[in-house]
Amino acid sequence: MKLKLAITSEDKELNSDISPFFGRSPYLLLVDLDESGIKKFNSIENPTLKEEGTGYILAEYIVNEEVDAVISGEMGPITFLTLKNAGIKVYKYAKMNALKNIRLFIAGKLKEITTLSSGFP
Repeated sequence: MKLKLAITSEDKELNSDISPFFGRSPYLLLVDLDESGIKKFNSIENPTLKEEGTGYILAEYIVNEEVDAVISGEMGPITFLTLKNAGIKVYKYAKMNALKNIRLFIAGKLKEITTLSSGFP
């Protein structure tokens, strides 16, 4: 298993809380995972935070970063469909910090959002 995970967060560390709002998330954690767990991670300030339509623009940024999956809070339907149409899986976050969400993701215990009506964040 090798994949790249994007997590919306309130701060720039792995022990940061998950941001409940995708487009207005202050930070984005980009985490590379392999068979042994976290290979590396990078945190960036949300490059779209001061833009209109932040969710869609952030989704396009994530697509360009070649991310495989996203863990986040609420997002709009255009944002969700942008990610899904790019083949990026979307997971609803557990109310824990980013590191605990990564562990739940690896264990297959986070709920994947597959349609707008299936528990969409």
